[in-house]
Order: sequence, then C-alpha cells, then structure tokens
Amino acid sequence: MIWVHCGDAACVTSTQSLVARLSLENDGNGVLVTAAEGVLAKFDSFPKGVESDVMPPDTPHRTRVFLDDWNPSYLIWNGGTLRPAMLRNVHRAHIKATLMNTTVDGILGGGARWIPRAARTAVQAFERVLTVDGATATRLKRGGVPADRVQATGPILEDPIALPHNPHEFTVMAEAVGARPVWFAANVGTNEVKHMAATHLAASRKSHRMLMILTPDDIDSGLEVAATLREAGLQVGLRSDGDDPLPEMQVYVADLPDEIGLWYRISPLTFIGGTLGGGDVASPFEPIILGSAVIHGPRKHPHRARFERLAGVEASREIRSAAELGIAIATLSSPEQCARMSLAGWEEITRTSDIVNTLIHHAVDQAEQARGTS
Repeated sequence: MIWVHCGDAACVTSTQSLVARLSLENDGNGVLVTAAEGVLAKFDSFPKGVESDVMPPDTPHRTRVFLDDWNPSYLIWNGGTLRPAMLRNVHRAHIKATLMNTTVDGILGGGARWIPRAARTAVQAFERVLTVDGATATRLKRGGVPADRVQATGPILEDPIALPHNPHEFTVMAEAVGARPVWFAANVGTNEVKHMAATHLAASRKSHRMLMILTPDDIDSGLEVAATLREAGLQVGLRSDGDDPLPEMQVYVADLPDEIGLWYRISPLTFIGGTLGGGDVASPFEPIILGSAVIHGPRKHPHRARFERLAGVEASREIRSAAELGIAIATLSSPEQCARMSLAGWEEITRTSDIVNTLIHHAVDQAEQARGTS
C-alpha cells in the first residue's frame, strides 16, 4: 500500500494527479489517500482501487491504530503542516517517506525562527524533502536536516496524463485532413454551436480551406448539431454516419465517444467548449499535453488555476465573445504560432515531470520490496 497524504486544499490537484499516476503504475498494490475531512471533500473522485480516509487526530494512540489498520509501505506527504505524533510513528515503523511541496510555514508554523524539536523530529521520518523554495531548503539544513535529503524543486504541481487514442484512426484522419488548416472545437455546448458556425465562417474568409472539427458535449446530439451547422450554410460531415473529412467539407462533427485524445493530436489549435456558454469545461492541459494550443472564453471554472498558468506563459488566448473567437482563430491558425504556444504550454506543465517520475518509480519500487519481504 502506497499512502499519499494531502496536507491542504492547495495540494488537492497535485495529489489527484499523483494518485492517478500511482494507480496506473502501482500494479498489484493499493493506494491510500488521506486528508483532513474538509480537504478530502474537495476531491472530485478517485481511480478504481484507490482508498481514502480522514487523517486521524494527531495522538500517539490514534496514529498507531491508523498505521496498524492500513499498514502502508511508503508515504508521500504533499504539503500542509506536519503532524509530529503521526510522523514519529511512521519513523518507528520504518515506513520510508518523501515530503513534497514543503514550505517554511508548513514546517515551522507561526513564523518561528528556529525549527522546534517536534518539527525537527517529524522531518526525520522523511528520506527526501522536496521544498517549494530555496529559503525553506536552507532553513531545514541549518536546522539539522542532512543536506543530501533536501532538494529545492520549486512547486510540484500536477503532471497531466495524455488522453488515449487509436493509432490507426490517427493515421487515417491525418491523411484525410492532409495539409488543410484545422482547428478543434472541443465539448461544445448546445448554446455554443451557432457561435462556432459564425466563427468558422469568419475565419474561413482568410483561409477558405480551413476545417473545423467539432465534438458536442452531448455526444448523442451529433445529428442535431450537424443540422444547425448546415442551416448556417456550412458543408458538414458526421462521423457517426461514417463520413470522412473530405476536401469539400468545412466542418466535421466528431460524435463518437472517447475520441477527444485523437482530435487534440490532429488539431494544432483547440477551442475549449463551455467557456463561452454553459456546460462542463474541460482541463486546458488536455490539449496542451498533446500539442494543441488553446483558445477559451471567460468561463474557466473549475480549472481557473490551470488557465492562468497557461496564460502566464502565453500558451493560451482568452476571448470575451464569439465575435472575438473568429478573429483569434484566423490570427492563430498559422503552424508557427500554434507550435510556439503549444511548446510554451508543454514546457510549463511538464517542468517537474522528471521529479514526479522519479518519485513514483521509487515509491512503487519500495512497495514491491515490501510486498516481497512480507
């Protein structure tokens, strides 16, 4: 059992990402997630086979009972404040552990100048301490933590997982699209379809061969969406009817399930549906990790922090209205512009991937060793 503790609400997203990776790679072993009750309620869901529990009160007896019940083989403690009683028992039980996203406040609390004895003892439970900044790393080393255990990594945020695709379908669709300029309207809400039609007509004035691939958020509404687009004067193909994106088609409605990863790979530019009207909003990291630059409207919930990270490195473009979207599509459709934006986004969201990969592989190895000696 690999145990991941989420120390505070700010670490929920990175914990979810870490747990998703562990559930994929920790074959044959379980994964446990803990947090305070209020923090645990902020998690969307957990992958199949992942257990969750509220962190018990930090008393010697309650923490011993917790460890006896779950018997974890490795601990990853993600941010928040330390719990001395729990970590003393982790140390005594010889459970190897890593502390990540560590800050001065999380270790010292209350702005103390020196590391209190309880915190110093708690830190001893960790074989590796990954700090958010150099100041925290320096304070730990001065407080007696061996320098070879401490690494200033910066914030370790989420490590996105690429959506799957069918390689054969990718080859077929890439050949069908050819060298045409293409953009993808992903998870478009019913009230956004007419906006997409107007957008594409406007963008096509600059590039008459441009193709829009559109996936409705209601995957069963393909026929209705295609009818709306045809009423706007567009030549439309419908994937569920067996159509391919032929040269004369202006729009291709991709209404088969579980193919979003395919279209992100085909399209160098993606509009995130739901951001102009109502409906669910997908994570902008999903297209970025697959090489597609992002355009979006003003609605960003529940991924505001992710949109802001991409905006900070100019990997995305926010538009305020459907009229602005047509201009943005026409402006950003050049391969060089899309490539620059998607590369900037990819570098931003993968900058701690090597650290995360090393952490996951080490945790899985420790779990395997523990299982082999049990």
